[in-house]
Amino acid sequence: MWCSKVLVAYDGSAPSRKALELARSIAEADAGIELVLVHVMRLYSSGAAGVAMDTVFMADAEPVREELQQVADALRNPASVRLLKGSSPADLIVRCAEEEGCDLIVTGSRGQGGVKGYLGSVSYAVVQGSPVAVLVAKDDAGSR
Repeated sequence: MWCSKVLVAYDGSAPSRKALELARSIAEADAGIELVLVHVMRLYSSGAAGVAMDTVFMADAEPVREELQQVADALRNPASVRLLKGSSPADLIVRCAEEEGCDLIVTGSRGQGGVKGYLGSVSYAVVQGSPVAVLVAKDDAGSR
């Protein structure tokens, strides 16, 4: 198979759901293909309230982590779920792919805040910064 370990960036948006489905279809070709399902918790500078803000972000990320864990549990392929925390989602995604030894990153064309019809800033930065292949899942005509 042309890839053995695939990182999927997921934020719950329609484009990221498309990326997840695309990665699952790639993995169906070979039970040995491993999936790494990641969700980025974007952190912002919050001064002294940083600890409290981390707690809020963790609470917001937990439903996404649970959703990804259900997907991972249902796969016949080896799969893991990772929550990444930081201020630069693209850098976190690329670094995770490198650390995990992934040879493919699958991402949606834009995330939660993206403008329909344009490649999102995170997707663009992943494509530009990744040392491995990046597959960008195209939006469906009526999705959002």
